[in-house]
Amino acid sequence: MMRTARGLLAGLMLALGLSACASWNVNVDRLQLGMEPEAVREAIGKPFTIRAAKVYENEEWTEVWEYLPPAFTWTPKTYWVYFKNGKVVQWGEPGDFTGKPIMAVLDYSEGKGTR
Repeated sequence: MMRTARGLLAGLMLALGLSACASWNVNVDRLQLGMEPEAVREAIGKPFTIRAAKVYENEEWTEVWEYLPPAFTWTPKTYWVYFKNGKVVQWGEPGDFTGKPIMAVLDYSEGKGTR
């Protein structure tokens, strides 16, 4: 009986631990426009990589940091943080950076899909 209770408790602890990991993503709610890179690191951690960077002729520069989701998550989301001259000017998922609205339905016709 004691061995069964221990096994059940161990299974429950493992399930709780995995579910806590599974719901975790980068907490972009902590970001604010105008933050400097060090403040971003303190708020949401070190980026996985610097996705892009560019220095322009007028000495302005941009940089995009990429944050990947953890290995065990139900809703994985990759986030990019976009800096201009050392200040956050945008963040979001990679598709948010196209500058164009993303259509939910690309090919819609009223009768399509109805039976």
